[in-house]
Amino acid sequence: MLMLPEIIVVLTAGVVLCLDLFLTERSRVILAPVTLLGLALGFAALLVTPQTGDLLGGRFGMDPIAWWFKVIFLIAGFVTVILSMDLLDGRAAHRMRGIGFRGEYYTILLSTIVGMMFLISARETITLYVSLETATIPLFVLTAWRRDHVQSGEAGLKYVIIGALASAFILYGLSILYGLTGQTSIVGMSAKLADVPRPAFWLAAAMLMTGVGFKLTIVPFHMWAADVYEGAPAPVTAYLSVASKAAGLAFMFQVFYRIFGSELAGWTPLIAAFAAVTMSLGNLVAIVQDNIKRFMAFSAISQAGYLILGFLGPADNGVPAMLFYMLVYILSNLAVFACIVWYSNETGRERIEEYRGLSLTNPIMALGMMIALFSLAGIPPLSGFVGKFFLFSIAAKAGYNWLVAVAAVNSTISLFYYLRIVRQMYIEPIYEGAGTLPVRYTVAATVGLLSLAVALMGVIPYFYETIHAQTITWLASLIG
Repeated sequence: MLMLPEIIVVLTAGVVLCLDLFLTERSRVILAPVTLLGLALGFAALLVTPQTGDLLGGRFGMDPIAWWFKVIFLIAGFVTVILSMDLLDGRAAHRMRGIGFRGEYYTILLSTIVGMMFLISARETITLYVSLETATIPLFVLTAWRRDHVQSGEAGLKYVIIGALASAFILYGLSILYGLTGQTSIVGMSAKLADVPRPAFWLAAAMLMTGVGFKLTIVPFHMWAADVYEGAPAPVTAYLSVASKAAGLAFMFQVFYRIFGSELAGWTPLIAAFAAVTMSLGNLVAIVQDNIKRFMAFSAISQAGYLILGFLGPADNGVPAMLFYMLVYILSNLAVFACIVWYSNETGRERIEEYRGLSLTNPIMALGMMIALFSLAGIPPLSGFVGKFFLFSIAAKAGYNWLVAVAAVNSTISLFYYLRIVRQMYIEPIYEGAGTLPVRYTVAATVGLLSLAVALMGVIPYFYETIHAQTITWLASLIG
């Protein structure tokens, strides 16, 4: 029962791949609904799955934190499938060649979702590493999906090289820990860390932190993000910007809280330095970007800087704050990318200045994008403001008032560059030759629901209070 959501998603991937073998090109349009149905069933199974327990001799575990991460992964996958349908089914006005192969695309996307779901439930380092690679390797393929597009191939190659380097750091770090403790069990490894030689321990910790930095796009390990985001197909970029970051945070949770839990308090100065540099560089470089996907890449880098502020405080406050902000960030970012994907499909335009007058040609999509951008900037009463407030409060209580000041200045800077897009949509004259653009009801409904969720989560405290209460249960299980 604990593994039922993962089993459903795996079976869906198999069904999609098998159907693709026997269907004609025209009838393959049903693959998207089948994929959505599988993800919906996986989500339904997750809702009835017990939030505590373990399987396979303790190698697979379920707890409230893992439950929330799986919610995030399934939501990201569901929205990505909806955003991919126009390009894959040939309904986009500016459909790019080489974006087809629907069966393979959905199968690979489902595979990476399964890897992420197993990642947060892994309780043994070999399973943890294999799950991470299962989540990561399919992303390399998706990034280079536009086979006849030079930028897509270049992005895929860069992502493979950087991803392999990050994986090597992680594998080396885990290998050192295994050599020091003689344990592959996360619990057993954590119990023996106090007795291992410090130089070797710090080397392993540095390796793992470097690998996590690549996954979360923390400066100075961020160099791959902009090129990969720009070159990948727009729906894949949307998925990369949210799901891969959530997977990186899930891995960070596994390493920091389960393996290095007793050591984490001494690392806060280093985490604070990483947070300050990451949010500052991401915000400053985003100002000068012209391509909207590169713009969102540096926005994602800056958001990673805010996100890791939660590690500065005690886990009973830091964990719910990071989870809440991760959920808010995913909803906001997916809403923005839904508009970006739709606009790119219909017009082929990706420059920020080419969004001029969008509020006149399609006011609903412009409004949804504006709400999501304001949430990312932290404008009250939207949920992005509430999420940042929780994270800033944790940094302040930990004594890092200077970091709160840096974060506040960076939030002001981010408001400036997010308003660039809003200005283009609402103030600048309409783009030459622009007319009313059609929107499929599924895309419009997705943007509407995401925008509504972004607004409501800022004024309804239920979500944060629920995550906070479940975090206490999770911490009790760790201590026990």
